[in-house]
Amino acid sequence: MISFLFQIALLQAVLTRCDVEALKSEIVKFLNQRFAYDKIEFVVEIKSDVRKLFNCDSCEFEIVQRNLTEPRLYQTFKVKLHTKDGLQKDFTIQAFIRTFEDVLIAKRDLKRGEIADEDMFIVEKVETTFLRDGFVKDKGEILGKRLKKFLKKGEMVFGSYFEELPSVVAGERVKILAIVGNVKVETDGIAKSSGKINDNVRVLNLSSGKVIYGKVIGRGVVAVEIEN
Repeated sequence: MISFLFQIALLQAVLTRCDVEALKSEIVKFLNQRFAYDKIEFVVEIKSDVRKLFNCDSCEFEIVQRNLTEPRLYQTFKVKLHTKDGLQKDFTIQAFIRTFEDVLIAKRDLKRGEIADEDMFIVEKVETTFLRDGFVKDKGEILGKRLKKFLKKGEMVFGSYFEELPSVVAGERVKILAIVGNVKVETDGIAKSSGKINDNVRVLNLSSGKVIYGKVIGRGVVAVEIEN
């Protein structure tokens, strides 16, 4: 009798494990669809006691949740269970989601002030479950930007480590676009301060010899609006 009961218990445990694996697969499928553009590899750990929720040898699961915004750490999922007998059951489970992603890593020691290029970084898959947001996955996000701090070889790259280069640099020649109503007139000038797109800078108008203020609208271009 004891041997028979043990076999029944063992069979139930095997069936439960199969059910859990099926549920994990369904959650991973849901996450892959929900966060398809993020290119994340997911590992799911079920934290709820599923033995109290289901135990069947051919269950099918459907994740009915639609408002998941964060694909990592502890998450709650709404699940609909379908049995081979056509029965349905709704329940909620908690799972721990681990994430693995391709991120940029410094290929060598990088000095503050260096301009990011293709050869500075390599791509490695790392666990990002506990990382803060802002790590860089695509080189295109930082190419041409200036590094604001020392970066050690092997260190992960975050977008906050970089800054846009100024579109106008103090001391360099610029094109001044004077705007009077619907009329636009171009003249040459010298930037007296540096600035990025939409920044206000001081420029010396070489024609008039006056220092004026304008808005940076492009690389080496400053727009100055003049009232009628």
